[in-house]
Amino acid sequence: MSRNKLLAIIISTLALLSGCQSMADEATIGIAGRVVNADRSIIILNASLNGSGVSGSGGDECCMSIPAKWKPGMTATLSWTKDPSPDINPDGKSAPVIKNGISTPEWKAWMANHRKNYRTIEKTIPLPKYGETCGVTFVFLPCDDARVILDCDERYRLFRTLPGGKDHYPELIRRMGGRAVCQ
Repeated sequence: MSRNKLLAIIISTLALLSGCQSMADEATIGIAGRVVNADRSIIILNASLNGSGVSGSGGDECCMSIPAKWKPGMTATLSWTKDPSPDINPDGKSAPVIKNGISTPEWKAWMANHRKNYRTIEKTIPLPKYGETCGVTFVFLPCDDARVILDCDERYRLFRTLPGGKDHYPELIRRMGGRAVCQ
């Protein structure tokens, strides 16, 4: 083996090891995740932060991993898969009726075509400051706008006094600085 090849292998190995070492030094904590979908025209199928995620079914799910301590300048990759037209296929056909909760061959064929609608979106975001965390709350707003809440006090401030009924999501969108109508 030539000296240059050997040197390249050594440098590559050291670079990989130093990357692993820096990740090993980063203490993490396991927390629950939850999806809040304020865009009633879509369905969120799943969401993740740096590859650690939850389904879009609602409620707390365990477990995600985040750095134990927030530091200024931290960023994360926020990724989600959405169904932008829950009841219509790319060919314009509506979902067949399911009787007695049993999937028919027609429904299975419709669903196979329907999955072509799904869209995955990925954004790098600044990781919001957190102290005490009550888990990751993914909030999906209209216009493919998404936010992440990690801090307990922030989550409490945003959700504590939300009205019920038809004003719930419009008020959440307003509080989070989102747009109700896309341009």
